[in-house]
Amino acid sequence: MLIAITILLYFDPVFAPQNKLLLLLLPFAWGSMAGNIPSFRPDFTVVTPKNFLLFLWFNKLVIIPLELLWAGNTLPVETFTNQDISTEILITLVSFGAFAVGWALFPQKQPIRIGPPLPALKKWAGAYLIVALSSLVWLYDSFDHYFERAIFTYTTREIVEKNGTFLGFLANIGQRFWVFGVLFVWYKWKIKKGKFRWLRKIFWLLLCLAGTLSSNRSNMVFPILTLMSVLYAGWKTRYSFGLALFFSALFLFSFFFGYVRVQPSLDAEMLEILFNDFLERREYILQAHQLYIGSPYQITPLLSIQSPSFTLIASLLEPIPILGKAFREQSGPYIYNLAYHQSLVSQDKVIPMAGELYYNGGYLLEGLGYSVFGIVFRWLDTAFKSIVPVNLPLAAAIFSIMLLFSATLLLSLTVLMQFMVYNTLPALLVITANWPRIRKAS
Repeated sequence: MLIAITILLYFDPVFAPQNKLLLLLLPFAWGSMAGNIPSFRPDFTVVTPKNFLLFLWFNKLVIIPLELLWAGNTLPVETFTNQDISTEILITLVSFGAFAVGWALFPQKQPIRIGPPLPALKKWAGAYLIVALSSLVWLYDSFDHYFERAIFTYTTREIVEKNGTFLGFLANIGQRFWVFGVLFVWYKWKIKKGKFRWLRKIFWLLLCLAGTLSSNRSNMVFPILTLMSVLYAGWKTRYSFGLALFFSALFLFSFFFGYVRVQPSLDAEMLEILFNDFLERREYILQAHQLYIGSPYQITPLLSIQSPSFTLIASLLEPIPILGKAFREQSGPYIYNLAYHQSLVSQDKVIPMAGELYYNGGYLLEGLGYSVFGIVFRWLDTAFKSIVPVNLPLAAAIFSIMLLFSATLLLSLTVLMQFMVYNTLPALLVITANWPRIRKAS
């Protein structure tokens, strides 16, 4: 199959070099892998790391190519018109193929068996909630200001300025403790029976959202998904394809938040006007989908660079406070935005992970990198499934790490390191507390 794809892309015996029908190779690759690798098929249990990453790949390899064939490329790459995207498609195929190989060839030999959660969860809950609430007060001055301004981008700029101080840096990390504080409280006092069990779950999700408001979608979505991983543990379905389409539509609908967060303020009338405008602007929805999931066209600016430089180390170090400033101009985001805009007018574009690996080491480095990603995701998926029946807090911590690691599929190396610096501490503390028992069980 890989030989046939290579012939199609480079020797082109069938299609014209710029024919967008080459995009059909991406859904073909998805179908081939899903049909021939049993471990790469969806789980009946809905909320698992595997289903999450399959949802991402399904969008990237099936929805996005069909979208490009139907509506065309909506990403603003004006300086790269009529380009031959065969290389971009092959880079995407190599990333998926290497990921599938890493997933299939390096399975977890035996599931991890670990006992029930640690005692003193009340103390853990109290400590996590105190850290989160005190961080919110420091960042936003008061709870009133937090609820009034947290979702707007102008507030984010103020938070970035505070983050330049040591206390601001700690408070930024401290806000991430909220979801696990809520999770500990839910786990300690959860009621398994009752007519309104589903309604209580919605209450906990809303409570989680109340403490994670932000203009950055991931700061709200990832905590919600982390809590859902244990609230809905064991939920099963046999309609995985339909569910994937439903969540894809829900994902598209979530782009409405992009309209909301740039406003100076918001009321019911303005919200209605914005929503009606959002529904009428199909091109905005398609552009946001191609941007956040990842279109092959995002790789194109990197291919225009005549003298590539090594960016991986600088990309990893750039998000680290103080230390990262010295590496900014050597990092992948800097090089990518310089090529994208043809001048450094901004650094608003995220360099795609597959593109940066290819830029630094060709198909070999890209293949090795995505094979490692497949191995890591396979381990996280196996660990989550074996732990969730007996230790929900630890399972949620593993699911949280998996969500942050999904930056390898959706975003960039720099964003991955940014997640590691600012978002992982609450989950890592839970994993560290359980580490002696994890080692004993594995």
